[in-house]
Amino acid sequence: RANTTLTKLALWENRIGDGGAEHLASALAANATLTEVNVLGNDLTVEGARALVAVAEFKPNQIKSPCGIASNMIIVQEYGLGPADAVLFAFELRVNATITELDLYNNNIGAVGAQHITEALKVN
Repeated sequence: RANTTLTKLALWENRIGDGGAEHLASALAANATLTEVNVLGNDLTVEGARALVAVAEFKPNQIKSPCGIASNMIIVQEYGLGPADAVLFAFELRVNATITELDLYNNNIGAVGAQHITEALKVN
């Protein structure tokens, strides 16, 4: 039986890894009600994050946020976020025109994460 009421799912820091991301991406592709899914801090690789973003891009009128963002300010200082999390934030920047502040102070997004964020800024 399909769930028809759940709109937000928070999986923040549950170590789902890429295997869990694949299962989640499959479920998101089939689900018709989820609009926000927070998968930050889950030991994903950039490829795992891209799989989730691909589903969100495929369903642009449904999945609004893979980071669980419901505000125009994103402050995630010292969360230990990595490059995969930056891929998710980059998606947010591309599709959410209301974001006015993104504070990633003292995280571990590295050069790969910075590249994804800066590419998203070109279209934000």
